[in-house]
This record gives sequence, C-alpha cells and structure tokens, in this order.
Amino acid sequence: MVTFVFVHSYSSDNANWRDVMLGNGAQSGRLTRGRQLAHELGVPLLANDKVDQRNRELFSEGEVTNMATAKNSADEVSSALRKAAGQPVMFVTSPDHLPRVVKEVMIAGGENCLFAASDIAFSESGAAGVMVIEPPHSKTHNRGPQL
Repeated sequence: MVTFVFVHSYSSDNANWRDVMLGNGAQSGRLTRGRQLAHELGVPLLANDKVDQRNRELFSEGEVTNMATAKNSADEVSSALRKAAGQPVMFVTSPDHLPRVVKEVMIAGGENCLFAASDIAFSESGAAGVMVIEPPHSKTHNRGPQL
C-alpha cells in the first residue's frame, strides 16, 4: 500500500512542540500517529530534519530514520517523494498543517500518496482556521472534449 510513513517536523522553538510531536496521552502527536500507522502498515517510519536539534534527537531516540537534509516543509515533501521513487508515501502531520502538505505533495507529483493527521493541531484555531482557496470551477475546465 505505501512504501513508508513520513512524519513532518515541527519547530522545537514553539512552546507546544512536545504536544504537537508526541501528543498528550489522550491525543496523538505527529510522531505518535506516524509510529502507530507505520506499525499497523508494517512499513518504516521516516522523517527529514536537518536544522532542529531537538527533532533530530527525538527521531534518534524513537528509532525514526531521519534523512537529515530538509530545512522546511517543501524540502521534506520533495525528499520523501524522491526516496519513494514513484511509490506511495503516507504523510503525517497536524490537522492544520495537512492542507499545505497535500498541496506541496500534489505540486510535486505525488498523486498516489496518502495523508493522515495527528489529533493535536499546532495552531490555536486548528483545522477550522485553515483557509483554502480553490481555483474557479467552470463547466468546461478539465473535462475534456464535450460529446
């Protein structure tokens, strides 16, 4: 089904870093959700963080393969897709970061990928605070020839 599960980093400079990454017992964080899914699917758990020492330590302690080349979300996405070499990846992040990750993955050609959200949002507004702006819908756009 998927080649590996990829968990997105979150800056440890933020006061809520621990909860966002590890959860709070009752709710999953990015890493705990990723670990759960990787275990259920029987695939490796990967991450990619070059710049945040606490994330790198967290991944090392949690036996998560850290590719250690990415500086931001776009780098994380592109490195995961390159590593997967056209095979599906499951991306795991916070519910309010997920729309951005989906967009980055689709732009990079990862149409066969899957997505999952942790329980804990990184922002106070959570997923409800995410603004999604779709292109205009038209009756003839992307429908091919009319028969």
